[in-house]
Amino acid sequence: MSDVSEPEPQTIEVYSGPNAALLHEIIRAEGESELARSAVALLLSGLAAGLAMGLSLMAEGLLRVHLPEAPWRGLVSKLGYAVGFLVVVLGRQQLFTEYTLTPILSLLYNRDMATFGRVAQL
Repeated sequence: MSDVSEPEPQTIEVYSGPNAALLHEIIRAEGESELARSAVALLLSGLAAGLAMGLSLMAEGLLRVHLPEAPWRGLVSKLGYAVGFLVVVLGRQQLFTEYTLTPILSLLYNRDMATFGRVAQL
């Protein structure tokens, strides 16, 4: 016997998270859209991502120079890495290490040479 009244199961259903199959399909569809990008778009996005990751080195250097000499300086300056990575992620630039799961799910779903070729191009 449940401790909830008659309308509460519907409320629970509305506020519960999506099931695993739905999440899998969302991620796979995102991978399909990534694989549909043209070679020129991937090249330019990858170039932009590489330049953005250069911001990580610059941010680390700036933090190291402007922080006082202290035992924690090295640790805090390493937080500069996140700057370039955030630019890549928020800018939806192509950095394969960031988008590894989505195209691989598409490849495992389709299991054909055309999808494999698109994943290799990515």
